[in-house]
Amino acid sequence: MKKILFQLTVTFVLGAMLSSCGGDSNPTMKNSTGKPGEIVVVIPKATWEGEAGDTIFHFLAQPVADLPQEEPMLNVVHIPPQAFGEIFKTGRNLLLTKINPSVKEPKITIQRNVWAKPQIIVSVQAPNEKSFTDFFAKKGNDIVSIFVKEERNRLMKMYADRKFKNDAVAERMAKEHHFTLNVPKGFVVSVDTTNFVWIRYETPNISQDVIAYWYPYTSDSTFTRNYLLNKRDSVLKKNVPGPDPGTYMMTERQIPTLFRAFKLNGNYTAMLRGLWKVHGDFMGGPFVSISTLDPIRGRVLTLEGFVYAPKKDKRELMRQVEAMIYSVRFPDQKKNDKINRMAEMGNDTSAPPVDSVETK
Repeated sequence: MKKILFQLTVTFVLGAMLSSCGGDSNPTMKNSTGKPGEIVVVIPKATWEGEAGDTIFHFLAQPVADLPQEEPMLNVVHIPPQAFGEIFKTGRNLLLTKINPSVKEPKITIQRNVWAKPQIIVSVQAPNEKSFTDFFAKKGNDIVSIFVKEERNRLMKMYADRKFKNDAVAERMAKEHHFTLNVPKGFVVSVDTTNFVWIRYETPNISQDVIAYWYPYTSDSTFTRNYLLNKRDSVLKKNVPGPDPGTYMMTERQIPTLFRAFKLNGNYTAMLRGLWKVHGDFMGGPFVSISTLDPIRGRVLTLEGFVYAPKKDKRELMRQVEAMIYSVRFPDQKKNDKINRMAEMGNDTSAPPVDSVETK
């Protein structure tokens, strides 16, 4: 399968003619090239066709979790060092390798905007092929996360840019619901109630949706997978109808839903990632949600992005709505920060513990 990736070189060259969106207009720096989710791996052909190359490909092209059809985390383009000329140096995502006895021990370095912008370059070095393979096997998921997060950050930066940002939606959310959200122009608010908002972008072939709902924070059990899934299904049944009477959106429970707890902008947050379906119909697709604590208002705010795109690739569509929900901010975050600091010092037992486990 790796060998056919040489054909992707043609795709990359064509993609090089399209400049990616960058907020910086430095005239001395070229715009990066390549499609979103594309990565150029620079490594000798013989090494690429051996165990080291197999290990690199295994991690970079692993399937994205919780998509209805299999799609790789990154589209991999292999380039041998002698072919790594100017046209490839402007790639948005570069993985450079060095296997040489002069390298004392395996290491990773990260650089940004060396030959173009926005650009991220991850270099992996090792003294020999075995140590390189072992090191990459240990750090592979971390390396993938670096590139995927960088793609999300690029989208977030673009959606915050006044050329793309839907100011009307952002201002409406801030004024009426006390949070801000960056969505691009073209998205419209289709439903707006006292505790539920639905923002949509639709074409004849796809639908990208962002919903937000909020409810009182009452206990630590709020930030558990079962509670959040049950809350999700109760809200969707009431607010997201299907195409026919009696049909409604719900979580696909036959497929495990990913769960992760972390902090977002200093606030305790839990993420769900899985599949949705419509009760009484055949519609379905992927979703991602984050539920974040708003201490000053004593509420939990859930933001969810989901996609309906039959027979279409969904990875990039999902990454776009994910970037939108991760842009959420509270206008009085400084007050939340104060409460969060008090909770961490043990002066407030009402906040959920920071060390909640991360599970699948």
